[in-house]
Amino acid sequence: MTQLLSIGLGFVATLVIFLMVTFFVTLKQDAVSATAYNNLRFLTALCGGFAGGFLAGDALFRWEQQIPGGAKLFISGTAGFAILFLVWLTYPTRPPPAPANPLPNEYVKMNIPADLSFEQAARVIVKPTQRTISFEGFDQGQLATEMPDMEIEAPTFREALEQLRYHSTKLPQYRVLLDNGVYHVQRS
Repeated sequence: MTQLLSIGLGFVATLVIFLMVTFFVTLKQDAVSATAYNNLRFLTALCGGFAGGFLAGDALFRWEQQIPGGAKLFISGTAGFAILFLVWLTYPTRPPPAPANPLPNEYVKMNIPADLSFEQAARVIVKPTQRTISFEGFDQGQLATEMPDMEIEAPTFREALEQLRYHSTKLPQYRVLLDNGVYHVQRS
């Protein structure tokens, strides 16, 4: 067994152990940041490239791809680079985080009486949550817009706040974000 072969086998063993640890360690998807996922992708490709390079030596790799418009994409290198690029290009993309499900007891169904302002109606909706509400980008006239008598029914309090905009043509477009227990109503 040559020295390069033993180094290559060491990198293969390291890669297998590394992938086993990352596969069997249960990580919550929200806890894994995009940076950590990209680091994992890079390290996996790097370990695979070194292992392939040390095991195969200087075997040549050549890959061509025809791009629409007549151009060609061309990659050439040793087996180590071939494995590195192969792992890098075929590594699965990180799935987007799953949307937060509404809590079972968060369903909202309430009547909002007439003659309340937009700001007052929003505060009435948020009151059962005992959370704070913040209005960003609205002028006093928009906050004072009178709302008609309405019934609000939504799976979450955030969506209930978003429904207010459909009950008055005087309200601008806005979005509602929940951050650290504060509802941010932001004008678009």
